[in-house]
Amino acid sequence: MKKIAVGFKPADCIIQIEAGKTILDVAREFGLSAVNLASPCGGQGLCGCCRVKVTGDHFSQRTKAEIKSLLPEELAQGYRLACQARVWGPGEVEISPQAAGEVQFLEIQGLILAVQPNPPVASYTIELEKGSWPCSQLAWQEIKNCLATQYDLGRLKIDPELYREKCPVKLTKEAVVTVREREIINCFFGSSPSPPVGLAVDLGTTKIAGYLINLESGVVLAGGTIVNPQRVYGYDLMSRLSYALESEAKYRRLNRDVIDSINHLAANLAGQAGLGVKDIVEAVVAGNTAMHHLFLRLPVDQLSRAPYLPVVTTSVEIKAREIGLVISPGAYVYVLPPVAGFVGGDHVAMILGSQLDRTDKVSLGLDIGTNTEIVLCYGGRMRSCSCASGPAFEGTHIRHGVQAVRGAIRSVRLGRDGLEAQLETVGDTAPLGICGSGILDAVAELYRTGVITRQGRLNRSHPRVRLSEMGLQYTLVPASKSGTGKELVITQQDIEEIMLAKAAIATGIRLMLQAVDLTCKDIQEVVVAGAFGTQLKVTSAMVVGMFPNLSQELFRQVGNAAGAGSQAVLVSLAERRRAEKIAAVIEHLELSTMSSFQEVYFSSLTLPPLRNAE
Repeated sequence: MKKIAVGFKPADCIIQIEAGKTILDVAREFGLSAVNLASPCGGQGLCGCCRVKVTGDHFSQRTKAEIKSLLPEELAQGYRLACQARVWGPGEVEISPQAAGEVQFLEIQGLILAVQPNPPVASYTIELEKGSWPCSQLAWQEIKNCLATQYDLGRLKIDPELYREKCPVKLTKEAVVTVREREIINCFFGSSPSPPVGLAVDLGTTKIAGYLINLESGVVLAGGTIVNPQRVYGYDLMSRLSYALESEAKYRRLNRDVIDSINHLAANLAGQAGLGVKDIVEAVVAGNTAMHHLFLRLPVDQLSRAPYLPVVTTSVEIKAREIGLVISPGAYVYVLPPVAGFVGGDHVAMILGSQLDRTDKVSLGLDIGTNTEIVLCYGGRMRSCSCASGPAFEGTHIRHGVQAVRGAIRSVRLGRDGLEAQLETVGDTAPLGICGSGILDAVAELYRTGVITRQGRLNRSHPRVRLSEMGLQYTLVPASKSGTGKELVITQQDIEEIMLAKAAIATGIRLMLQAVDLTCKDIQEVVVAGAFGTQLKVTSAMVVGMFPNLSQELFRQVGNAAGAGSQAVLVSLAERRRAEKIAAVIEHLELSTMSSFQEVYFSSLTLPPLRNAE
């Protein structure tokens, strides 16, 4: 196969590739996609997000998808869609700002739970009788004998990997041994660098959040997030599952990307705490069902088609090394149990983290994202469902949509006539685009000021609405005030994307209440979780009809409750049993099987009458 040289910027690298591949294929194959290129639609040419600028004459002809997605001036400047443009000879590819994976301002803070630490691992300092042994076998036997006599820990086994990693032929007279359920999983000869530490991971569709925790005290030593690199295979889960099913190699690539990212995150967190990754002796992972299966390398065919059944609905404990996590050689990973095809262990962690399983109120819990999970707690029971809210709240499928990066518009307030806009941006810089909370605000404000109708149609007669090649659009930021030098607009298509997303969530709420003969008036509390849920304005969500029109005092925005839940499960065996009980008692509701689904969904596609909108 003919090899050709293609340069990539801003990575400043030259890659030898096979002729005929798309730019997106190359990015996926060589790992450029992990941080530098997004493809929310999974490379189908639908979203227009994978913009790149090419130099050279050896690229394929523009496709219909490119002509539809790119503006004439962009086409003239050499912009292409990475999923459409094939490379047939030498050239250069520059990742555009719209596609670049700038670090997002991702929500990792959440509730702080008062959990009494009771971890599955414990460290014991032992005094050895001898300073050296002729062979490691005798040394390990001495270690076991000391644990038995000094701590009454008899009949212990030793993780086989320790025989390879540790060679205690010449020892000091002291050792710190980590034991997990009658198994020695780690050992430090001399003093231990720290108390035992664990890693809690919230494995999301868009982001991966990690927390390094002292298992004895429950104190968080470090926390951080990274963008889930699988986004290049599609922002929605079905696109990723479809990609995984194309071949075993593609499945392995999805799995490898997420494992590598968690390893990278673990190393960064350990470095922040002045530790090494081998000091991490326990890990907990909470993710939606698709991410759960891809992480554990479980079959996903049955998740991609009705009735969307998971392979397992119980918790899983597995050696970290068996799935490629590079932490302590004998460490285990505990993976929270999923409930159904689109209600995963992260939903269980969210319920636990926000204490919804212990409420005596009629409470509604929402974790809003590309896939939104809803739980209704009432009379000691819990019922959950999921709804495909889509990636619009992530800033995707929006004309000037961006994720929560510096310069993203996150709050919008319009004057009464819709002519003047007060904007807040991430980092208080000139606006570069609009993120999820901003576009929700904008649609609510356009409706409140009469710029759009109840059907979400832009008013052609408004002075800031005009007809362009992309259809009707409202000018939110003139070119003179934007950080790009170009005007930022909200198109009719953008509004329709938000209408679809809010309708999906509103439908889920209404059908959940309907299924148990309750109404909105019965709701005593609404818990809103997740990054987007934390940033959105509750009033805007009510104006567009995404949330029921209730007193704002009933709403509680809790941040990353799934992260808080996974931390609790990491440090406490009692919380693990609690999580397993939550998963076991949740009653799953499949919305699409309800006879009133279509009627409720279509009625939710309009905006409600304006009430208390100011």
